Amino acid sequence: MLNALIRLADAAYRAGAPLMSDAAFDRLVRLAPDALPPLTTLLSLDCPPEPLEWLERHAGPYVVQLKADGVSVNLLYIDGRLRTAHLRSGRDCTAAALRAGAPFMLPGSPSGRVEIRCEAMALACTNAGVTPSRNAVAAALRRTGQQDRIKLSLLAFDLVGIDAIATHYDALVWLKCAGFATLDTLLCADATEVMTMFDSFCACRASLPFPCDGITIKLNCKQRQRDLGNDSRAPRWAISMKP
Repeated sequence: MLNALIRLADAAYRAGAPLMSDAAFDRLVRLAPDALPPLTTLLSLDCPPEPLEWLERHAGPYVVQLKADGVSVNLLYIDGRLRTAHLRSGRDCTAAALRAGAPFMLPGSPSGRVEIRCEAMALACTNAGVTPSRNAVAAALRRTGQQDRIKLSLLAFDLVGIDAIATHYDALVWLKCAGFATLDTLLCADATEVMTMFDSFCACRASLPFPCDGITIKLNCKQRQRDLGNDSRAPRWAISMKP
């Protein structure tokens, strides 16, 4: 089991060529939750089999978004200037991130270290009607030269390093004002509202204009996020839900 999990994780996160769906991989990991060592500083979200138990332990309000099925990218800014962008494997993809629209300077040049977590997607391509696969997105991010066939876009979903921002929702508003694309966001007060949102997602999933495999649920309060922290692979203050 351990060797199989490492091989599958390596294919998905280092080579960018997953051998199975995220949902199938999540089911395997749940069979051996302590088998995998931490692979990267970019964390995944847990997908618990009983999300209501997590919601009951962690009262809202929650920030709920669609879970775009792209490739994770982390942007590191120092004193407002982009220093590097890297994939989950740690591989540098700064040139590709800039081509995809990452601003070189953040507004106001916030001091110190600021990290912005994004999902890289191929929202447009030259072959009309054909959506490039996640493998193709990962390959485009690893290349250093200009790629005309695939137009990459970055969807920002988290911001770390600006302590004055008190809520996750405010962080997403800040990112949008800074020029990043973000997904629509809902504030849900309790578990009932979250489950209603999930039912709505399941009903319209096939009509979405981009690959999406579920929703994400995050505690809105940044201080609660910091208090709960992370384990080796996932934040304790957020989960995903998938059909």
